[in-house]
Amino acid sequence: MKRILIFLLLGPVVGFLVFLLLQVFAGKDVGGAQGFLLGLPFAFIFAVLPSLAMGFEDRWLEDKISLWPKVLATAAVGYGGSVAMMAVWTAMPITLPQLLMFGIVGAVQGAVCSWLAGGTYDAKAK
Repeated sequence: MKRILIFLLLGPVVGFLVFLLLQVFAGKDVGGAQGFLLGLPFAFIFAVLPSLAMGFEDRWLEDKISLWPKVLATAAVGYGGSVAMMAVWTAMPITLPQLLMFGIVGAVQGAVCSWLAGGTYDAKAK
């Protein structure tokens, strides 16, 4: 239960903050506090499916591998999920570099949530 709450509640917030940082570093206007408050609900809407995929994958790997390989695997799933989500749901044409850059949002989101969720892998028991 803790894992799903982390991925569904904290994950979209982390992803949205990473997205805003990428926009700021690219020199784009993010709209200040109003842009944050209006954009956050959309972050939750668009991040639900990738967050669920990352959460289920993270849970599946929890007792199979140790923490850091699991974090990296979840980051990879987050990257792929974000790129796929943006490719399918975007209403505007988007260039390949922009699409691939957006994957960073999901990768950081997945890595942070997986790290916070932890793991129970015990190498001595195997």
